[in-house]
Amino acid sequence: MLTFKPLTLEVIPPLRHYFVKQPSRICDGTVGGTFLWRDLYQTQYAEENGTLFLRSVLPQSGLRICSVPMDGDIPAALKLLEKALRAQGAPLTLFAAREDLDTVLSLWPGAAVEELPDSADYLYRAQDLQELRGRHYAAQRNQISQFVRAFPDWRFEPIGADNLEEVRRYFFHYESERDKPGESFREDERKVEEVLAHYGVYGFLGGAIRAGGSIVAMAMGETRGDTLYVHIEKAEAQIHGAYQIIVREFSRFAAGPDVKYINREDDAGDPGLRRVKQSYKPCAMLEKYLVQVPAV
Repeated sequence: MLTFKPLTLEVIPPLRHYFVKQPSRICDGTVGGTFLWRDLYQTQYAEENGTLFLRSVLPQSGLRICSVPMDGDIPAALKLLEKALRAQGAPLTLFAAREDLDTVLSLWPGAAVEELPDSADYLYRAQDLQELRGRHYAAQRNQISQFVRAFPDWRFEPIGADNLEEVRRYFFHYESERDKPGESFREDERKVEEVLAHYGVYGFLGGAIRAGGSIVAMAMGETRGDTLYVHIEKAEAQIHGAYQIIVREFSRFAAGPDVKYINREDDAGDPGLRRVKQSYKPCAMLEKYLVQVPAV
């Protein structure tokens, strides 16, 4: 029988190998995509037969969902998950990437599938964000030119022991000037603080833009296979080009020769964020689904 436990910061190292093996490019199957939102979604985990099981609770509806298990015999793991939940009198609702659907529907052909449009990840070609070439990126190049003219001394710095404390101070200043409503915004702030306090545990790649002697933007993420996942990105909105230059420079720094794509995560249904993400011209949208497994 599966025994679920709360997902905590301390289990990142022993569970990391599960996330490294995931074939899908959605951000939810990464360390950052899972652990940064573990408290908001009340995520718990269980291990059985070399497989990782995750279950969460959707904040608004209270619906309990399970991710498609990671590693091992996936069809057998799905059946084990169904049995465990049925024993508790609970239905099985799966959170799935497009790549999972064939496996899930082969087991339960009558399952109801619901697409989650606000949760689709934006996927970009790494080269596009690194170079920003062509008319589609004229606005971004113009913003960067304004930034460079205003700050001729600017430079990009990898985040490390030499500047980590300064980046933390920058973020505290950044969040002190913003107060958006919503638990999701507050949880994002808490988890950025956690990453900066436990940078080695998360194992992220990070970079910052210094201009006029101060940090004005930062980004952090992780790579897996041919994809860079950008989990955190902050910049001074009142400084023209600060966001655009951190997008370009972090892409150049973190997306090495083996990285072909960059996942900049979803827009959470926010119209402003959607316009920004669309302006960088994604090459694909990575859809996600809820699958309601019918009762026996």
